[in-house]
This record gives sequence, structure tokens and C-alpha cells, in this order.
Amino acid sequence: MAIPGWPRDLVPPDHEEFVDNSVKWLLDQGPAELRQSPLRLYPLALAMYVDSFIAGAIEGVRRGYSKTRVNLIGSLEAAQVEIVQQALASEGARLVALSREIALVTEALQESIDHR
Repeated sequence: MAIPGWPRDLVPPDHEEFVDNSVKWLLDQGPAELRQSPLRLYPLALAMYVDSFIAGAIEGVRRGYSKTRVNLIGSLEAAQVEIVQQALASEGARLVALSREIALVTEALQESIDHR
């Protein structure tokens, strides 16, 4: 049975390769430098870091959106400012959905570790 909100490109938690695949998936969600970090060896710690990273990105998009009109109104036409705001809103929605996915993966990793 599919888990509502589960990442489309990640195997379910009951799959034998879930932990390994979740590490790869989490690495894809964070900054490129994360692939060299020792965090990649600790799936739950990696999930917690990526969650914080995405939370920061969400805050950045929100801040950018709120300042768009004031910062760009003299440099861009009103229609262009609207396009920028729409792009920021779309990115914010994507990041919020990703944050929910990360929360589900983190919970599944925690359960996986607790059952060992």
C-alpha cells in the first residue's frame, strides 16, 4: 500500500534497500557538497540535516517573495515582478511538499533503526 505523500522516486520503507536508497534520495535533496560529508554514513542524521537545509530554503523563498515588490519595482515592470513572485511561490510550494516528504522518510528511518 502506498503511503500518502511518500516520495515518488523512493522505495517504500518495507523494501530491503530502503535505508541505502533513502540516503541516495536525501543526498539528492541537499547541497552537492553533502555527498562528501560524513553525514552520508548516518542516515537519520543526514535526514535531520536535509530537513534543516530545506527549512532554511523555505524561509529564504518566503523572505525573497515578501521583498520582491520593494526590491524590484524600479528595475522590472509590474508584470515581470508578478512573474518573479509566481516563480517564488511555485518554488516555495515545491519546497514545502519536499519538507513533508523528508518528514515521512525521517520517520521511516527512525522506525527502521528502532526495529533493529
